[in-house]
Amino acid sequence: MSRAIELFVRMHEVRSVTADERGRQTLTGDIILAVFGKLQHKMPLGMDLLMAKYVHDAPAANRIIDVIATWLNDEPLKRKDLAMALSCVALDVFCDKPVASQKRQLAALWRKYSDQAKRSNRLIKGWQVKIKQLQRNVYSCETLAAEERLLSAINELEALIIKERRRIDEYAQCQSLKSSTCPRCSGTGSILNTGECPSCNGHGLFVPSIDNIRQHLRHIGLGRVSDKLWESELKPWFEKSLGKLYVESGETGYELSKELSKQI
Repeated sequence: MSRAIELFVRMHEVRSVTADERGRQTLTGDIILAVFGKLQHKMPLGMDLLMAKYVHDAPAANRIIDVIATWLNDEPLKRKDLAMALSCVALDVFCDKPVASQKRQLAALWRKYSDQAKRSNRLIKGWQVKIKQLQRNVYSCETLAAEERLLSAINELEALIIKERRRIDEYAQCQSLKSSTCPRCSGTGSILNTGECPSCNGHGLFVPSIDNIRQHLRHIGLGRVSDKLWESELKPWFEKSLGKLYVESGETGYELSKELSKQI
């Protein structure tokens, strides 16, 4: 992440920020905001792309979709409805969000390797040990009342296990919707003492393939797409729209760095 993008993100996370560059003049929050305002006026789409990707700004994402819809008006496509759906997927890919066909795999990794999952596993194992101890004690009970108390305690622990498993499952499903970063290696692409992460093949991210994109249309209920339509219209449009998003954001990031450097 460039220094300009770092400042961009920090300005939206805290009340104010300054940037000291090796003893030179300090960039105050007012100056940084003024530069952002200038770029927003000059390159609105690019700034919205940065907002959507780095600040997760929903209104900015909606404005981007509106712009993409205007791009489609100039395209001689037969299935503009499918092309528009693919445009939304292209925006998700640009923002490093997983497509539908990847979410199940990501959710499974979050359930197994996240810090939350590890904490839950420790809790569940502890409760399971207590249950086994209580079950052994049930056989040695001398009164019916004592047996009932032990069975009640076992039921309570079993209910806690079910509740905790449901909680971690909901957590994993939620996390799988937010980011395509591999939870096993935390985006580094490698695991300590073992080398390349086997879950993401060392990429650190679950980058969707063209096949993943095509499968996504079925996952969202749009059905199968013929090979002819995919190859002649939809695949070229997806690649074109995604490329335009990267080009626009790259140019805006460059201009942002240039304008900030002028203020130092």
